[in-house]
Amino acid sequence: MKKSFGLFIILFTLLLASCGGGSTASSFVVIEKGQSNNNKEYWIKGYNPSMPNKEETFKIMIKEKMVWNLIEEEVDYFVTYSNKGNNPRVLENIQR
Repeated sequence: MKKSFGLFIILFTLLLASCGGGSTASSFVVIEKGQSNNNKEYWIKGYNPSMPNKEETFKIMIKEKMVWNLIEEEVDYFVTYSNKGNNPRVLENIQR
């Protein structure tokens, strides 16, 4: 009985973990910062310098204006962002 309950807990945990969205951590060089016309959406655009094709830039959305204000262009950061389905990438963590 104990073994089957333990196995159930492990399988349930794995099932929950597999349903979550993907999260990516990488180096990221910011080349552009921007915001929407109504100042409600903030984003950064850049590339991963570790990838062979550095011209391939992508956009990461930022939830908080305070975080966006602290980010500088032409600086290399270590970022973690979520990438769920067709939704835009969303910044989770950023470190200089």
